[in-house]
Amino acid sequence: MSLDDRILVSAKAHNPTALDLPAVQAPELRLIYETAPIGLAFLTPDCRYLHINQRLTEICGIPVSGHLGRSVRETVPALADAVESIVRSIMETGEPVTGVEVAGQRPDLTGERFWITYWHPVRGPSGEIVGVNVAAEEITERKRADAALRASERQFHTLADSIPQLVWMAQADGKIFWFNSHWRAYMGLSGQETSSRDWTTTLDPASAVGAVDRWVECLKTGTTFEMELMLRASDGGYNPFLTRVVPLRDPAGGIERWIGTHVDISEQKNREEHIRFIVDELSHRARNLLTVVMAVADQTARHASDVTQYRERFSERLKALSDCHDLLAKDQWHGATFGDLLTAQMKPFREMNDGQIDAAGPSIVLNPEAVHCLGLAFHELATNASKHGALSMPQGVVSIRWLLNEATDRIHVHWRERSGPRVVPPQRKGFGHVVIERIVPGMLKGSGKLIFAPSGVSWTFEFPAAPNADP
Repeated sequence: MSLDDRILVSAKAHNPTALDLPAVQAPELRLIYETAPIGLAFLTPDCRYLHINQRLTEICGIPVSGHLGRSVRETVPALADAVESIVRSIMETGEPVTGVEVAGQRPDLTGERFWITYWHPVRGPSGEIVGVNVAAEEITERKRADAALRASERQFHTLADSIPQLVWMAQADGKIFWFNSHWRAYMGLSGQETSSRDWTTTLDPASAVGAVDRWVECLKTGTTFEMELMLRASDGGYNPFLTRVVPLRDPAGGIERWIGTHVDISEQKNREEHIRFIVDELSHRARNLLTVVMAVADQTARHASDVTQYRERFSERLKALSDCHDLLAKDQWHGATFGDLLTAQMKPFREMNDGQIDAAGPSIVLNPEAVHCLGLAFHELATNASKHGALSMPQGVVSIRWLLNEATDRIHVHWRERSGPRVVPPQRKGFGHVVIERIVPGMLKGSGKLIFAPSGVSWTFEFPAAPNADP
């Protein structure tokens, strides 16, 4: 039973003849009209106001006295057609009309106000319809709240579509009712098409069981779900996502909805993998470099006559290794060209443009290990040439050639000195011999020959272009 029916029944219970009296003379009914929290009115069959309370007059702003005895068309002309149609329907059918929304008709107010109205027939002692009881509940705040909610949802949907994440919303039971555009694009959905209402059906089978169990537990306990998971894309492949699902609660703390987000972490995973690779590679290279340094230190000590000579020779060799390191650092340890390596190692002895050093070869990028080893070899050869060989005389020439044999994928190096002093083979093998004949071939899996011919020192060496290749 509607509120206005309850009012009518209450009035009849107190005074059965209330409807036979002018409404303003029925005290009980007048008290109800004046204190009711909603708008109330009684209309005659010809749509004239027999009674109306103050709350209902807020629709048009005309006082109670300005309504009594006057027709709807006189007081609210904009609503007259609708009201007359409702009253006519009730008079013809005897059935109430409910849920009719009415907007305020007050030009003096800037803000809109709205009411929901209920219209019920009032019958006389013989059963004929003698008028229509009207009850009106203001719903302005409700409509504002609904409009604000719709605006908030539109704003959320716009925001969810603008961020580079897969987003969805689900009811309290976990059933999805909305996806953002990125989810549709990732899943290959079009228009209003939806995939499953259960997001776990897109998971990689390898991780689905554990993820589903945890999601079920979160639904029971109302706790946040967070895992790194693989989601199936429209092409059938799987990509890693950081998946997070949080509950949205009502003021009482109950769960109203769930909102799920999936952040693509493919690039992050690739970076992590690349970092692990770099760390492993640097660790490997550091071990190799330390092996070289330890060998340099040991062999320098073996062939030094005193501490001063040891310090001087060892510092020069570390400087050669340092120059190699600087070259590699410029290109993030991807390698260095043969030409750049020679420029760095020959600079302490003579500039290449003075004519004594004739270097030529194709642009070959050496891997870091080859840079360190060849750099040390060239340093030893150049040091020997500057003290005892071709670079110790103005007319002396050092010819350096290199090439890549594409058939065998091996790099060939040739160092040859000429026009220098007559070469006498050394009586004992020093550190340079150890570097060129043992350390470099061992580290690079190569082979070579160092010859002390009377006309000048020559060194030929070949090694695999690809690191870790078989010799």
